Amino acid sequence: MEKKYGFKDVLRMILIISILANFFNVIGQTDKGQIIPIPDSINKVFQASCMPCHGGKDGRLPSSRLNFSRWAAYGAAKEAEKAELICSVLTRGQMPPRSVRTSNPELIPTGDQTRMICKWAESIKRQKKEKK
Repeated sequence: MEKKYGFKDVLRMILIISILANFFNVIGQTDKGQIIPIPDSINKVFQASCMPCHGGKDGRLPSSRLNFSRWAAYGAAKEAEKAELICSVLTRGQMPPRSVRTSNPELIPTGDQTRMICKWAESIKRQKKEKK
């Protein structure tokens, strides 16, 4: 026996499908735009130099300002802003902080690594402008 759907049943299904589609859209994107992945070459620098303080969920102050474990939740606009900030603090020698630089000089990104990060940050900024 074939079941017939009434008008209310169809509307209910459309509503459910819309809610589910919106839910999955929120998971893949934020309200600020698509997620911008971090390229592997840059992620390696972040893993070695930044993640000890900016990668955990332990509630430390550095993680509250920039937390790579929450990168995907930032959204494109905030990711672009954070990438530009990363470039700026690395270029000025403010990160890693002086105390960390003294005790762990191996954490200091090289000039080439800093330039690579800044080029990436600039590309994110351009992508953001192009989408406007």
